[in-house]
Amino acid sequence: MNIFHILARVLLWIAPAIGLLFSSKQLMQFAQLASYQAGGLVRAFIRLPIKAVWPGAVLSAVCILFLFIGSLILRLPGVLAFLFAILLAALIAAIAYMIGFFAYQEKRVKVRLVYTVRVKRLYAALFVVSSLVTLLIYRAGWAFGTNALVPLLAPLLLLIALLVIWPLEKAIQLLFRADAKQILEGYKKTGLRVIGITGSYGKTTVKNLLHAMLSQTYPTLASPASFNTPMGLSRCIREELGQHHHFFIAEMGARHPQDIRVLCRLIVPEAGILTSIGPQHLQTMGSVKQVAATKYDLINALPQDGFAVFYDDGKLVRAAYDKTEKPKAIVGQPGTDAWAEDVTLLEDGSQFTLCFSDGSKQPVTTNLVGEHNINNILMAAVMARHYGVAADKIAQALAEVAPIPSRLQMSTHHKGYKVINNGFNSNPDSSRKALQVLAAQTGRLVVVTPGFIELGRQEVRSNRRLGNDIAAVADMAILIGEKHTRPIKTGLLESGMEEEHIKVFPTLSQANQYIEDIFGPGDVLLYENDLPDHYA
Repeated sequence: MNIFHILARVLLWIAPAIGLLFSSKQLMQFAQLASYQAGGLVRAFIRLPIKAVWPGAVLSAVCILFLFIGSLILRLPGVLAFLFAILLAALIAAIAYMIGFFAYQEKRVKVRLVYTVRVKRLYAALFVVSSLVTLLIYRAGWAFGTNALVPLLAPLLLLIALLVIWPLEKAIQLLFRADAKQILEGYKKTGLRVIGITGSYGKTTVKNLLHAMLSQTYPTLASPASFNTPMGLSRCIREELGQHHHFFIAEMGARHPQDIRVLCRLIVPEAGILTSIGPQHLQTMGSVKQVAATKYDLINALPQDGFAVFYDDGKLVRAAYDKTEKPKAIVGQPGTDAWAEDVTLLEDGSQFTLCFSDGSKQPVTTNLVGEHNINNILMAAVMARHYGVAADKIAQALAEVAPIPSRLQMSTHHKGYKVINNGFNSNPDSSRKALQVLAAQTGRLVVVTPGFIELGRQEVRSNRRLGNDIAAVADMAILIGEKHTRPIKTGLLESGMEEEHIKVFPTLSQANQYIEDIFGPGDVLLYENDLPDHYA
């Protein structure tokens, strides 16, 4: 056997592993959406087994055929065998690319795969793992052609690749976080103030409101979008924070019990806002009690002369306020540190008088809809006042601040119906507030929803309750996903909504097609939650 025969054989042995990289785009997107957590990826595979397996299965079938042809090619003279092997490998790669293209369907995905450096490292790890499996098959003496089954193992191989590369990723994260922390500490020495914001919901809105208010007087940086993880905040600090900033506002998210502590060790805030405590991420948190303890880690991390702001919900947040022995403020009710009077809720915002405990009052107008957003404004306003922002500047900021995308964002479709987009991170508490906003509208009221996720053992009960709540407000319900929305449908029916007013569609795109055909002027649609691609 000459060198060309050897090269041809090696190329055909490794071709399925190469093809696997091209066909696994959807799996890689799932990994990215699961924050590269093996547990989240496994749950995605369990929810969507066909989506996870079929690209690899089809590619394996293709490889079986092509490798059979390859076994015949290897009988040719050396150079000719090598040239045909290159052609077969290229065909396998091309077909794998087409399989990956159809599986991923970029035009239909809600969040596109971003080819970050981390994704590229994961691709490299996947290739190494699949190549090692191929080598094991060869060393085990299995017949040529059995390597065609490697793509069929794609979900398992991706999980192994995640675990293999985890120590490297952890080391990289620690280096990035250490660099960000050093930058932040350096700016603190020249006067930078750091404010942390956390809560089960409302934190992004409060962050944007506070940013608008502080920016009226001071150069202020807030973490963008929902950058609320250690790496997200580290990236923001390293790339955007500058010497000229007086304030850095950090949104702090938590899916696991230790997450807020990790973030606090990174940014070391001097002030914090606890917006809410509710049933969210219970699949990883375990209980609302654990959620409360995790969120309170922000308050624990504040210095003794720090400043904490709470909303008086009369429940868990109030209890957190009561046990806090640091400088603090609470808002929401008359007689607290800030409250609203003369409230007028409009279809596209609200007007009210902002009242402070020192007796000062300020009329304000905002484009943010819903009574709950008034509470968000109160929390941000108290923090801004703490740092010296005048009431009239707060009012000016509120007049200018725009609604946050996918958080009760109002718009009118070209067909004439009104859309209330509350698609981001729905949970039982925020959904009830969204339904209050819908109830204030006039016309035929419709809710479009796939229901709640990541609520653990409370998920079925919460979705059934969602059905009860929708039936009390809406004229019609459009449910996305038959299996997951069964509890919602049960709740709708038991609360009196007629079955003919309940429509169920497999995907949001199919529902939207129906919506465009049916609805028009006078209709109001609330989009309540929008599941990511690795749930749909």
